[in-house]
Amino acid sequence: MKKKNVFYYLFIAVGWTLLLFYLSSMSYSEQTIRPYLQVLVTEQQIELVFSKLPFYIINDKITIENLGAYGLVEYLIRKGAHLFFYSVLGYTIVRYFTCSIGLKIRRLLFLSITTLLIISMMDEFLQHLHHGRSGQWSDVFLNGMGGIKGMITGLIAGYRIKHAATKQKSANPNL
Repeated sequence: MKKKNVFYYLFIAVGWTLLLFYLSSMSYSEQTIRPYLQVLVTEQQIELVFSKLPFYIINDKITIENLGAYGLVEYLIRKGAHLFFYSVLGYTIVRYFTCSIGLKIRRLLFLSITTLLIISMMDEFLQHLHHGRSGQWSDVFLNGMGGIKGMITGLIAGYRIKHAATKQKSANPNL
């Protein structure tokens, strides 16, 4: 059963990584969601919500004045996508290493974080190579934060699974 889980999480982690690389290879115009935003909400509604809220990424001030209303919402959705995609990747990576090497926490965290950061840097490098895209170090940091959130979730899930299995064995010694 343990070997089956190792291949399961490895398959998901590799598949998810390939999906990330595919999305990184798409041009900005292929990924834009502005036409959908224009159908759902007006610029005035966006300005009403976000006009007084500047966002700071590294040393850049992100505002409606800089990006426009739809540009700001699209920017926030894109950054949220970084967090989501790398959270899922972090979860699957930590579950893979948990199933393959166990809960040796230092080795587990070292391998998981290193793997995630290498994938994140490769992803941003691939974006840098594509015309109309820009790979940014701040995105590697954001990806890392999403990945660490996913890793924490994966560690908690692994602990709970192990704890539930031990509890069940002690309650039912015939297993």
